Formats: sequence, C-alpha cells, structure tokens
Amino acid sequence: MLTGIGSGPNCEIVLKRPYIDDHPAEPGPLFTRYTLKDESNILYCEANVLYWAKALLKMTYEFIDHAINGAKESPPFKIPRLRFVDAGLLLVYAYVPAGTLESVVPQSAKPSGTVSMMYLAEELISISLDKDFVKYIHNGDAAPCALLDPEAKYIAQFLMFTQHVQYTNTSVQVYISDYQGIFTSMFII
Repeated sequence: MLTGIGSGPNCEIVLKRPYIDDHPAEPGPLFTRYTLKDESNILYCEANVLYWAKALLKMTYEFIDHAINGAKESPPFKIPRLRFVDAGLLLVYAYVPAGTLESVVPQSAKPSGTVSMMYLAEELISISLDKDFVKYIHNGDAAPCALLDPEAKYIAQFLMFTQHVQYTNTSVQVYISDYQGIFTSMFII
C-alpha cells in the first residue's frame, strides 16, 4: 500500500513556516516572519534533517533484515515497521514582469518568476478518537517516555534499539533522538 505525499489524489498536507516568537510587550502580532533568505535556510535544514532521518531508519531496517536473513530461524517477536512522514519543500513563485530582472539575469535566461514564500510540506497525520499522538523518546533522553501503554512501550523499546544500531553503524556519530507519532496496525510514525 502506497502512503505519503503524492501517493493518491488530493492528499492532505500540512504547510509549515518558521517564525520569530517575539512576545512583544506592546499590542501587535505575537510573532514576526524571517526574511525569505533566513526562512529558506531554516526550511532547507529541516528538510535535510528529515532526509537523513529517513536514511538512518532505512539503514537500521537493512541491518535488521540482513541479520534475520542470516539467522537459522525468525525472531520470536514482532519487529515494528515504522516510517517517517513524507515531506518536501514547497516554493511559491511570484510573477516578475518582463524587464524587471534584466540587470540581474543574463539575456539567455528567461525568468518566469521569483520565489516569494517557502514552506515545508508534510503529509497530514490524521488522528482519530481511537488513536493518540505519542511521544516515544524525547530529544534529551534515550529512554522511553513515561506513562506509555504496553504497545507504545514496546515500540519505544524498539526505537531505543534503532538508536543503538544507528549510533554504532555510523561510528558513534549520529542517531535519531526524537521519536513521536501515532500508533496504528501498520506501526506508522
């Protein structure tokens, strides 16, 4: 079954933009926007982190699958199959009238517009009444979060294992530190 952005028509997405949380003393907006340059640097960084997190999780499953394929028998427990939300950068272009960029753009290039806004687009995680959003492992601690039900705790323990595999297989350089999501029959995060 295909899931994620672009897997079906009219898929629901969430658009994210960073902002500066000013909390001004005087009345006015509670936040302000970054410049487009700063905003795009932040969003490129966020998209890159998601890309690398997906790669680390893929590496972990390749490690697991290789170990299982080389074993004499299957493990006596179920291995959760997890995934990250699909995401991508969404650029909004504004029309640039002819002649506006002539001094900047070479004659051979024909600008069709300029980027005016940028978003991080993520597939929507729909939460129903029978599914809770769960924080499995927090950024600051590799131990599972407290008060998890038995199924969520099992997934959190598996995620601790993935951190160990990632850390050792990257020569103690990196691991995914923040796991959260929803629990479904497919173990999707």
